[in-house]
Amino acid sequence: MPFLNMYQNINKGTIGQEHKRLSDKIMDTTWWNDINSRVAYLYDFYHDDYKTQLDDLHPEKDPKKVPIDIKFIQNSMQSYASDAVTFHLQFRPGQQCNVDYYDEFFKNRYDSTFPIGLYVDIQDEQGIYNKWLIVDKANYNVTQFPTFEILRCDYIFQYIIEQTKYQIAGVLRSQNSYNKLLRHTGMYE
Repeated sequence: MPFLNMYQNINKGTIGQEHKRLSDKIMDTTWWNDINSRVAYLYDFYHDDYKTQLDDLHPEKDPKKVPIDIKFIQNSMQSYASDAVTFHLQFRPGQQCNVDYYDEFFKNRYDSTFPIGLYVDIQDEQGIYNKWLIVDKANYNVTQFPTFEILRCDYIFQYIIEQTKYQIAGVLRSQNSYNKLLRHTGMYE
């Protein structure tokens, strides 16, 4: 037991906390060795000049979109009887919110957790950027390497407010486990 007390005094934490610190350092150092690592671009409805374009985007040329390092992770496999394949997004260890308007428009209004509610342009295997929507925490509450669930935008919703027609990119998805239709958009009030 004296060794453990000495270790905690030197490192200011437990052995488990030290393992996490080392794992985070290894993950960060080897980030670009993983085939799932890539640069993606975050933004919201109001910072999107191509609101109805879902594929073949060029976010690297758009100063309103915020670059961020991610891992793009396939979370489930497709089968005939199951829901569509789900994907997760993971940030580098210690990544903080880098979208300057997020707190004002999402966190303070809806008590959202960064980056839920934002669109993200992610490059596919052919090098083409496609529009996705960050919809929920996935493994967010795990101590190490939290992830967020993302859905590929596949539908343009149209709606009318005060005799003005609007359009917004979103996700139209049938979910077998609930037998209901889920609609997600990246717009807030």
